[in-house]
Amino acid sequence: MSKSESNRGNVELYYKEYYSRMMGHDSDGILSILWKYPHKVMEKPFRSNAGSHILELGFGEGEHIGFVSQGYERYLATDIDADRLNRIKGFLPSSASVLACDALALPFEDAIFDRVIATCLIAHLSNPEQAMIEWRRVLKPGGKLTMYVPCEPGLSLRLFRKLFTAPKAKKLGFDGFNLYISRDHINDAFRVLNIAAEVFRADSFKQVFRPFFFRSWYLNLFCIVQISKAK
Repeated sequence: MSKSESNRGNVELYYKEYYSRMMGHDSDGILSILWKYPHKVMEKPFRSNAGSHILELGFGEGEHIGFVSQGYERYLATDIDADRLNRIKGFLPSSASVLACDALALPFEDAIFDRVIATCLIAHLSNPEQAMIEWRRVLKPGGKLTMYVPCEPGLSLRLFRKLFTAPKAKKLGFDGFNLYISRDHINDAFRVLNIAAEVFRADSFKQVFRPFFFRSWYLNLFCIVQISKAK
């Protein structure tokens, strides 16, 4: 097998060399707008984070923190990739810090965060139920969890990738984008949303589908799950 064939759909290669270039930081107008849109929806209910202790899981390249209202007392950015965190920690606000850890087994005491944020993370995890139980555990009573769920394998998301993201990846030199998605996005929206409804059954639970406003994972691009932990 040639090197190019072995790299086809390579998940590690994608995140190492292409991920940040795919995130709309360049002049791709429509893609730039669409990358930013979910972050804005996630933060719409939080016009103030005054005094909050915030935990972000799966921090990635730090795409989300710029959309979070200031005023928080502490912002802890976590990711399983320690090297990535070390690269970006110098660009974070003074009230933010980084910690490499596994989202399935958080190294924190119970009920210590006012907010927990998980952007495009749950689709990748081997045990989404265990992850959500952990995230709920570290949340204070009355605390808020905001979780982004891509609408896998819905019609709108597949069409979006066919028209926009797969061609951009190809243009950048990454082959096998759909194979990468199949390898890396292992949890479908139907499964994730049903698990979330069970794990958070005692809490305030809301699903916000976008870009359309009807409740269908098949016909939307993403869902934002908003949880308020029972007091």
